[in-house]
Amino acid sequence: MFEKVNTMLSQIKRDKPIVLNITNYVTMDFVANGLLSIGASPIMSKAQQELADLIKIANVVVINLGTLNSEFIALCLHACHLANNMGKPVVLDPVGAGASAYRTTACQQFLDDFRIAIIRGNASEIMALAGSKLLSKGVDSSTTSSNALASAKALAKHYQTTVVISGETDFIVDANQQIQFARGSALMPAITGTGCLLSTIVGAFHAVNPNAFDAASASSLFYSVCGEIAEKNAQGPGSFKTYFLDALYTEPKREHYEI
Repeated sequence: MFEKVNTMLSQIKRDKPIVLNITNYVTMDFVANGLLSIGASPIMSKAQQELADLIKIANVVVINLGTLNSEFIALCLHACHLANNMGKPVVLDPVGAGASAYRTTACQQFLDDFRIAIIRGNASEIMALAGSKLLSKGVDSSTTSSNALASAKALAKHYQTTVVISGETDFIVDANQQIQFARGSALMPAITGTGCLLSTIVGAFHAVNPNAFDAASASSLFYSVCGEIAEKNAQGPGSFKTYFLDALYTEPKREHYEI
């Protein structure tokens, strides 16, 4: 897997893919800096008037529903429509699905109406998209990743998409295969935006590798290993965030992937 990760990171640094983020206000800065750290080119937009121009030049579109209202949902729907028509892959982060009927219904609309290349969410969000009545704790998961595996497989098969369940163990599944990584740091959930950044890092990897499963697997492992590296130097959540961006920038070495 190290070779796959290294190859994709080299491609990102060489090609500097444009990752268009239609995302929330809370984590926008962290997301942009994380993408810059791996060599990608982030664009953030909230203007429907420019979406056609931006999606035309973008390599991937990441939709994050963290801070939503009717206007934002309309913006995201329009972005997905344009991306599908232009053949640009869409990554969906269904933030808070299951926390409210409004969020869950909005997230499901994207899956029903558009081609979504990759869904990246926590266990509660993935289960909510598959119809579970389990309530999430806001944007946090109220269950473990393994409990969402059946839901992820059902989503992957029904929508012909790749699903990433992130948590203490990450599961990546599509209609035909799955892989899991029990890696990462306990400090990752202690700062806001680690899930949002993972979704857009997944998008950057998919921008240089058309195989959604391979891109999602490689990026998830890379991201978790960077968390482990950051934890070794951090004294708490504040310093962890800094060291984490540094780890994304410097890239883990082969020995970091060996358990």
